[in-house]
Amino acid sequence: MSGNETKKPMTAAEQLRRQRQRRVLIRFLVFVVLPTFLATVYYAFIASDQYESVALFTIQSAEGPSAGGVEFLLGTLPGSTAGRDVLIVQEHVESRAMLAHLRKEHGFDEHYQSTEHDFLSRLSKDADSEEVYKYFRKRVHVEHDAASGVLTLKVRAFTPEDAQRFANAILAASEEMVNRMSDEARLDRMRLATDEVEKAERRLADARKQLLEVQREGEEFDPLESARTASAVRGTLEAQLAEARAELSALAAVMHPNAPKVQEQRRKVAALSAQVDRERSKLVGDSERTVSETLALFEPRILEKEFAEQTYRSAISSLELARIEASRQHRYLVTVADPSAPDARTHPEKLREILTVFLASFMLLGVGSLLIASVKEHANL
Repeated sequence: MSGNETKKPMTAAEQLRRQRQRRVLIRFLVFVVLPTFLATVYYAFIASDQYESVALFTIQSAEGPSAGGVEFLLGTLPGSTAGRDVLIVQEHVESRAMLAHLRKEHGFDEHYQSTEHDFLSRLSKDADSEEVYKYFRKRVHVEHDAASGVLTLKVRAFTPEDAQRFANAILAASEEMVNRMSDEARLDRMRLATDEVEKAERRLADARKQLLEVQREGEEFDPLESARTASAVRGTLEAQLAEARAELSALAAVMHPNAPKVQEQRRKVAALSAQVDRERSKLVGDSERTVSETLALFEPRILEKEFAEQTYRSAISSLELARIEASRQHRYLVTVADPSAPDARTHPEKLREILTVFLASFMLLGVGSLLIASVKEHANL
């Protein structure tokens, strides 16, 4: 045998195995190592630092927070007034109206579109309204703690000062919206109560005017009192008439019919009878306007006046209650923690992002390899 041994040629199986290993290695390098390398380069040298400002706030009424227990739990439910107000503010913070406010008043576009920031993190200058809104939702986020009713505002920007500035702007706009809602609710409540008072005032004025007209027409200040007086006078006269008739009967039984005393008593009886008839005529007789007729016109007016006075007093009480209730239910924004001024980068979390890219690439490679193997296996059947 010679000193230089000849290499044993590889079998077909060995060649196939080496080709497969080479393909796997190439796939691993292309689909796992390369994306991870690019992510490492990006996050280590290119990605702009981002800072997150955090603020805590909630919505309270003038009544103050609940002491606890069932009332506190009920107050935090979405259907309750307090829970509804908090959810409304949360929706407002993440709304397009808030985005428009930041773009118009606080230089949202200028900050996030600045070329000083990396091309992947900044907002494209050609972005349409939908893209801008999606970008805004990634930079501004609100979390609601249902147990305490506290909202946590998180705002990300490329500098600590801008993150805090945008957070302050959002809090100020939210407070203005809460005050506007509270004022509108208070004005609506007060407007309704004031309208009722004005209606009651007009009704009372009309009732007094109608009563005054009846008093002038009948020349009676109080027909009810006149009727009572007339009835009392009539009763007195009828009693005197009955007494005079009894006395006349007694005299006629013992004296001559033409006796002076009997004649005088007869004249007294006739006078009393005529006076009783006159009083009866005043009440229900055929005079131009009897007391009963005046009373029939007067009673509905006095009843209407009394009812109008009661309605007016009730409306005044309702107005005072509405004023107290409106003050008691006044809503205002309470800042639990002012927007923070971050002194260190919070995003991106470079190591986590690189690891995420690596794991995602590795999983995709595995899934893709399984799919390719499955397709080849089916093709060979």
